[in-house]
Amino acid sequence: MNTKVAGNNWGWIVSWQFLSFVLAISFGGIGFGATKALLNLPDRESCNNISVWFASGTSRIYCAELQAEKNTVEDLLGAIALLNDLSEDHPLNHEFNRHIKEWSDSILVLAENNLNQGNLESAIAIARKIPQNAENKDIIEDKISKWRKVWSKGEEIEGEVKEQLKEAQWNKAFLTAVKLLNIDSEYWKDIRYREMVNTIELAKEESTQLDDAYVSIRNKGIDSFLKTIEIASKISESSYSYQQAQKLIAEAEEGIIEIANGLLERKNWSKLSSLANQISTTSQLNSQALDWSSIARAGKNVDLGTVSGVELAIAEAEQISSNSKVYVQARQLIKNWSSQKEDIAYLAGAKNLAKAGGIANLNAAISKAQLVQQGNSIYTEAQQEIKSWRREIKIIEDTPILAQAREFARNNTIQGWQSAINQANQISSNRPLYSEARDSIRDWRNKIQTTQDRPILQRAIALGNRGQYQEAINAANGIGRGRTFYREAQSNVRKWRAESIAQQNLETAYRIADRNDEQSLLRAISLARRVPMSSSVGFQSRQAIDLWSERMLNIAQKMADTYSIPDLEKAIRIAENIPRDNSAFTRSRNLIKQWKQQLYPSLNVDTPLQETDFSN
Repeated sequence: MNTKVAGNNWGWIVSWQFLSFVLAISFGGIGFGATKALLNLPDRESCNNISVWFASGTSRIYCAELQAEKNTVEDLLGAIALLNDLSEDHPLNHEFNRHIKEWSDSILVLAENNLNQGNLESAIAIARKIPQNAENKDIIEDKISKWRKVWSKGEEIEGEVKEQLKEAQWNKAFLTAVKLLNIDSEYWKDIRYREMVNTIELAKEESTQLDDAYVSIRNKGIDSFLKTIEIASKISESSYSYQQAQKLIAEAEEGIIEIANGLLERKNWSKLSSLANQISTTSQLNSQALDWSSIARAGKNVDLGTVSGVELAIAEAEQISSNSKVYVQARQLIKNWSSQKEDIAYLAGAKNLAKAGGIANLNAAISKAQLVQQGNSIYTEAQQEIKSWRREIKIIEDTPILAQAREFARNNTIQGWQSAINQANQISSNRPLYSEARDSIRDWRNKIQTTQDRPILQRAIALGNRGQYQEAINAANGIGRGRTFYREAQSNVRKWRAESIAQQNLETAYRIADRNDEQSLLRAISLARRVPMSSSVGFQSRQAIDLWSERMLNIAQKMADTYSIPDLEKAIRIAENIPRDNSAFTRSRNLIKQWKQQLYPSLNVDTPLQETDFSN
């Protein structure tokens, strides 16, 4: 029994030892395999073929890191996908989340790179590819919201700039564009800001092209308006100056229409036709220009003054369509032309009668033209013709009268000229030849007066030349005011009176100077200075002044020779009255200095000396 037990115990011991060996071999192999797996990570090619279901966490991290190194959106998303489906209780879960956050941030950076290149929607699309979870969902949406706000602000500022550019507010546009520098976006404060500044500068340059157009339109006139349109039409639709250009074109076109309407109202068909021909076929006014041209042709036909011309004009004007802007004016012209056909026939007949000439034909023409009804467009023309024919009749009637007067004047006698004047005076002031008659009458009267007054003037001049001034004056005054020689006679009278006065003054001066005292000499000099040098005794008066100045100086010297103070003072006063313009003046000044030094040794003799005024 003991032997059996012992045998049994031995068998159990053997089984237990075997089992321990087997377990040791098994767990060792597993540990070895695991260690080997950890130490031998897959290569890149193996990562491309890795099985998500059977790869270890370490292998996944390794392969995800390899893929993330490419730093593209798709590769970063692929790296996240390798780690994103593992369970939260995985031992490496913390490491997984760290990598996923890092790669998600990298994707956002790539998204912002797209944003900084101006691709908002692309940036948002990239951000939304990031797998969302409770931790990053709000972060991604906040980021997208921020991008949208930044973009909206930038577009708002850009819109303001564009509106200001349309109004040519260059400085205001630049100040608005500067706001882009305050936006938290490299794209808006760098790329778009520089683009906006360049856009503003370009818009300014384009606007300067319109300067000539602005100058031209202010000059008014058809040529200026056409030049304005030509310049402004070169501005393309893409230009910010396009609206300004269109406004200028519209304003110039309105000016052209106003000019055309004025020409139409005044019936200036030639200028209206010329204006229409200058309008370009590409202009918006082309259709109106064609209508203006048609009306101008019609008007020219009317101006022919024939019934057939009026009929042609009406037919031409009726071609203008009802949707034309000059349709109403065309219909009114048709109405006027239709009503004046009969009057045109009257006026045409009157003109034909007038062509024959003669008073009878002209009176007949006037009677015919008076049949033209008032209110028709040719009524004014008819009245002008009537006025012209009446004038022609008066000329025919008065021409023989004026011819007879000229025949009388050919005798070249006072009687002949007077007869001519009497004859020409029959032409009244309301007659066409009145001005011509008056010119002839003035000429004949001048001849009569010349013949009558020339001997009188010649006799007066002869008396004046002999110095008989009063007799010459009396003779010249016999020529009445308004006569041919009146001005010449009066000019001589003034000259002779001046000569007479000059001689009287000089004679009086001589008489006074004969007294030979200080006061008499001074008065004589004053009178002689009034004699003009241009007079016949002018030179004689200057000689007398020199003589009398010498006498005054001699009187002063004699007084000074006594050396008494009163005589020296009196000598100085006399010498000071000697006038400047004579030979004794300089010597008198030197003597005055000497005498004053004798009287007043301390006196500054260079002090200017008082001079006597002889002007009175």
